[in-house]
Amino acid sequence: MDVFAIIEKFGIPVAVAMAFGFFIWKQNHFIQNTLMEELEESFKRLEGIIIQLINQQKKMQIEQKGIEKSFNAIVKIISQLMKKEQK
Repeated sequence: MDVFAIIEKFGIPVAVAMAFGFFIWKQNHFIQNTLMEELEESFKRLEGIIIQLINQQKKMQIEQKGIEKSFNAIVKIISQLMKKEQK
């Protein structure tokens, strides 16, 4: 249907209301489809980054425990050697 025919038959307020309705429908369509897909992709990317950060933190904790055990062993050996020297 032609825009001018709608204006002629129903009047300008009805034509404007129909235009606003169409605009709202297009905007909702954009938000529901395009924008939600982009937000979902961003969320998945951020989720992947967080998972990798957690994995790296766990690896660092494991490595730190190993280093701490090695340090404690070295301290124990040195303290035993110093005790032997003092005797």
